[in-house]
Amino acid sequence: MFDREINQLVSAIKNTNEYKQAELARKAIDKNRSLKKQLEEYANNQKKLQGRYKDEQLKIKIEGLNRSYESIFNHPDVIKYNQASYSLNNMINNIYVDIEKHL
Repeated sequence: MFDREINQLVSAIKNTNEYKQAELARKAIDKNRSLKKQLEEYANNQKKLQGRYKDEQLKIKIEGLNRSYESIFNHPDVIKYNQASYSLNNMINNIYVDIEKHL
């Protein structure tokens, strides 16, 4: 019943500048195999830490992990992707807020 409406919403989101910029930024990262691999390693290490530690210990471990990957986070393609993702997530959050208002 809602499949058509969901598909229309997804299609509308895909046609936004926010989505298109995030997609372009992601493709730029995907083209750089080394960078993509390092980001995947970071994500895997982050998940491992989240499974092993909690609260303050987790915060300390994540800070250390972030420091060890700092050069990757400063890569222009990663910066562009993070900015584009933030914009896309903000737009989607605004959709949730609008839906919540109408409940």
